[in-house]
Amino acid sequence: MCYVIVTGRSLAWLLLSLVAFMFILTGIMTPKWLLGQPEIINENNATSFYIRSVGIYNRCIRMTHDHNNCGSFSFNGLATDSSVYPGPWKAAMFFLSLCASIQFATVLAGIMACCVQSVFKKSVISLAGATQALAGLFGVLGLVLYPWGWGADRVKRLCGENSEPYIPGDCSIGWALFVTVTGVAQIFLACALSKTADKAANSDKVQFQMDEGKQLICLA
Repeated sequence: MCYVIVTGRSLAWLLLSLVAFMFILTGIMTPKWLLGQPEIINENNATSFYIRSVGIYNRCIRMTHDHNNCGSFSFNGLATDSSVYPGPWKAAMFFLSLCASIQFATVLAGIMACCVQSVFKKSVISLAGATQALAGLFGVLGLVLYPWGWGADRVKRLCGENSEPYIPGDCSIGWALFVTVTGVAQIFLACALSKTADKAANSDKVQFQMDEGKQLICLA
C-alpha cells in the first residue's frame, strides 16, 4: 500500500531546500559578483553613468538605467583560456554548479519522500539531508575559491592594480555573491532540519494513522 505523508516539518524542509537551490542558481546566473566604479559617458549631448561588473562566468560591459550590455566571457566553458576566464573562477563555477545540482536532486528526493519513505531500508529524507551536507561543503569550497581569482589580470582591469586574491581593490562586492552565500547557508540549515523532518515523518502519530488505514496523512 502506498502512503502519502506530509508533515509541517517535512514541508518546511522541502521549501527551505527549494529556496536554497533557487538562491544559488540565481547567484550563478547573475553577473553582479564584483561591481566596478561608476563611470561617466557623454553621448548625443547627454551625460549618463554606467557600471561594469563581472559574475562567476559572465560580465556586463555597461549597465545603465535603460541599457545592459551583458554576456558570457567563458566562451568555451572550463576550456576557456585562463587569461579570459581565471582558473580559480573555473574551479568555483564547477563546485557551485555541483552544489546546485546536488541540491536540486535533494529537492526531487523531498518530493518523492511524500510517497516513498525509504530506499534500501534507509529514510529518503535522512539520505537527502546527508547529501545536502556534501552539497554545502562543495558550495563553501566554491565561495572560498572565487575571491582567489581577484588577483587575475581580468579583475585588475576592472578593479585596479591594487586588487589581489581576497582583496577586491577598487571594486565593491555585488549582491549576487551575498545571495549565493545565503543559499549555501540555507543548505546547512536544511540539512539540520532534515533530522526533525525525518522524525516527524516516522512519528507515532503517522504510524497510528497508517494503522487506521489512511493513505493520505497530513500532520502539522
